[in-house]
Amino acid sequence: MSALKRLLLAALLCAVFPVSAWANDSAEAFMSVTFGLSVARTQKRMEQSGATASDYVRQGQLSMKGSFEYRSAIFAFRFHAKKGLNHKAVYIASAGDAGADRALYDAFREAYNTRFGVVEERATPDLRDKKGGLVLRSAWKPDKDTIISLSYNPALTNRLPNDSPVSRPVHLIYNYTKWNTPGVNP
Repeated sequence: MSALKRLLLAALLCAVFPVSAWANDSAEAFMSVTFGLSVARTQKRMEQSGATASDYVRQGQLSMKGSFEYRSAIFAFRFHAKKGLNHKAVYIASAGDAGADRALYDAFREAYNTRFGVVEERATPDLRDKKGGLVLRSAWKPDKDTIISLSYNPALTNRLPNDSPVSRPVHLIYNYTKWNTPGVNP
């Protein structure tokens, strides 16, 4: 194959499959991490999917950086001292396009509504926004001990991602309440 043909093939592949799509994606690992898993096993599973620890484990918490649906993501895990993983969250960076961010949020909502029953989406005030912006929120309770919450903040769509979870427009949180300590909000 000539050099020109290889260059054209490479350009075509980059146009059809963006380079970021070739990177590891941690979405499947995050979704399959089960409650009760130890810190070490949770971290190893996420690292095998390409995520890296962004902070050492302290006070029963682990945070990692990776990608989710091929977008930059911050993963946060909390652990019960004796029982293991009881809280997992992913904070997904903006695609830089309001339509693409909203489509990701809507796809999550549709999937969870199909699996766990239709829930009402609520617009709630964004407490960090001094201008009175709104955040869209939905929550499912697939069983008596699990809460899945999904939120989308359209005001964050065009911001550049940084290492703060609150600067990312889509948040997906799983919380296992059976092992929560009374009075402690994970």
